[in-house]
Amino acid sequence: MVTIVVSRGWAQRGQATFEAEPGRLPELLKHLAETEPDYGRRILDDAGEPYGYLSIFVDSEHVPRGVRGGIEVADGSTVTIVPPLAGG
Repeated sequence: MVTIVVSRGWAQRGQATFEAEPGRLPELLKHLAETEPDYGRRILDDAGEPYGYLSIFVDSEHVPRGVRGGIEVADGSTVTIVPPLAGG
């Protein structure tokens, strides 16, 4: 299984960790959005594709926006989704 971790600020009902089957990174994000609809609007755009502005890490390694489509996430990996941060 793959562990998907979302920001605690996004946590719905206190849950911020999910499991998914290994596979391509975009498909894992789409699966999370489908199985956990409260997160869908935060992860997928109107076309049903993952937002490019999210910071995504696989096993603590940042995955640049341009290569996400080709990333295969292996069994036992952790995907961390970090929303954009703003403040001042």
